[in-house]
Amino acid sequence: MSSAMQSNPDQSLAGQSRPAGTPAESPAGHVCTIAPMVAKSQEAFRRELPELLRQRHGWWVAYHGDERIGFAQTELELFVECVRRGLTEDQFIVQGILPDAADEDVEILTPWA
Repeated sequence: MSSAMQSNPDQSLAGQSRPAGTPAESPAGHVCTIAPMVAKSQEAFRRELPELLRQRHGWWVAYHGDERIGFAQTELELFVECVRRGLTEDQFIVQGILPDAADEDVEILTPWA
């Protein structure tokens, strides 16, 4: 799984890149937007992915905007850490550090229009 922990397959549109706050239509036909902090977190991850692959290939990483929360060997460890810090699910991503991770644009869509 290469998404933020909060992704829901029924609410995400993989492979479509769009700026934060830009409305998108979900598979169910609802207009949604990407949470701004999630979009910023995705950008930070993509920017740092080449270095992450050299240092921590196969691990998991979490971002809150430009801040790298940390690394772990499981997705759950990072999700728990983000929640422990008081972050809500629309404020962070947890991403697997794999070569194709940047190609898997999983966008977290929220019902805020």
